[in-house]
Amino acid sequence: MYLQETVEKLVPDIEINEIQLNAHLPISPEKYELFKKQTESDEILQQMKKINEEGWPLKKEELPEDLKMYWQFRNEITCIDNLLYKGLKLIIPTSLRKEMLQLIHETHMGIVKCKTRAREFMYWPGMMSDIQDIVEKYETCAINNKKTNNKEPMITSKLPDRPSSKLAADLFQYKGEHYLLTVDYYSKWPEIDKLDELSSSNTICYLKKQMSRFGYIDQLITDNGPQFACREFAQFAKEYGFVHTTTSPHFPQANGQAERFVQTVKSLIKKSKDPYKAMLDYRNTPLDEIELSPAQLHIGRRLKSSLPTSAPLLKPTVVNEQKVKKLYNKRQKTQEYYFNKRSGKPLRELKDNETVMIEHNNQLTPGKVVRKHETPRSYIVETLGGTRLRRNRKHLKTTRATFQPEMEIEQHLDVNTPQQEIRNDPITENFKQATEINRRLATDVKLRTSCNPRPIADVGDAKGRHD
Repeated sequence: MYLQETVEKLVPDIEINEIQLNAHLPISPEKYELFKKQTESDEILQQMKKINEEGWPLKKEELPEDLKMYWQFRNEITCIDNLLYKGLKLIIPTSLRKEMLQLIHETHMGIVKCKTRAREFMYWPGMMSDIQDIVEKYETCAINNKKTNNKEPMITSKLPDRPSSKLAADLFQYKGEHYLLTVDYYSKWPEIDKLDELSSSNTICYLKKQMSRFGYIDQLITDNGPQFACREFAQFAKEYGFVHTTTSPHFPQANGQAERFVQTVKSLIKKSKDPYKAMLDYRNTPLDEIELSPAQLHIGRRLKSSLPTSAPLLKPTVVNEQKVKKLYNKRQKTQEYYFNKRSGKPLRELKDNETVMIEHNNQLTPGKVVRKHETPRSYIVETLGGTRLRRNRKHLKTTRATFQPEMEIEQHLDVNTPQQEIRNDPITENFKQATEINRRLATDVKLRTSCNPRPIADVGDAKGRHD
């Protein structure tokens, strides 16, 4: 007996939705096909696809060399429609990685942001280092990178063996008047003179007046102002037999001895009705931790002042040099310790012809290192326009970007750069004209050259007027 054949359907009618494979990667059909095509032509990815389908070996050493870098996340790798994924992140074939790098850096975000963005959506071995490489080499990012170099540890100055040996000098302005300040490194004895005019010859005249009182010096530290960085001042240094050392432009802390005293002197002038008495009291007050005053260290005796002082205290005394040096060294080490607590590590020394970004005119300008200057942490660099500048290492940022020469070179001219540091080989007419302007400023051609020292030293003019 057989059952009658039935025509009833075993499975009822159901609606079947068409599955779009590219729904897992919602991009344009053209781009989707491009990724598939390039993945299929990538030998390494095809090897990995085959191994992933057949099963990974038990040991990493059994893998081909190019696939060992995928070993640690082998369980995350999947294949959907011939595209390979690490988890949910698309593995980019080799031929498309350069294009992806351009898209990652399309909006010129920083290295960290670019890495974070890419890490969310895609993967290939070495992607992080490739991103860092392209960002560091990009010209626009290098120019607009506002990150500054860290503060380097302090460089302490060696104490001279005697007073009037090593001096620091600086010019400052107060209430429309210009002053020359010098400070003795050994005794901290300050000298101040109001200048008749802001010229090199007048500055030299007052320095000669100071030397006539205390003798020739061995070394003078100044900035690169046009009064100091000129042939006339170089001739003065040669004639009077001292070494003239200039600090890096736009880096005042290199001449910290004078810079600190400028603030001290301005404060004394502002607060005191009689600046002469203020200067006398300062010279007569013992230095912190040294126990001797600038007057005792400089001329070997105390100065009579408004305070009642017994005669024996005003007599000349012999300074114990060994004790003074020991106290100075102790004070320097203390200052160095607290300064270095807030500073970073020393910056790497730069090599000749190394590409750098120069902090110049409140913006970053590309250039190359010409050579290391004789003074610590100072370099001679050349801009793309051909101008040579001197800068402290703090103002030179290393970069891997490449740049093309610019034509508007006058914008890079630095009037604080000594003449000997400016290139003199034939270049454009514009640069020649700009260099000539710099030379005239440096040699004070347009400034008067009178030498008329005021009879009254320190602050004030011959009529006793105080500002």
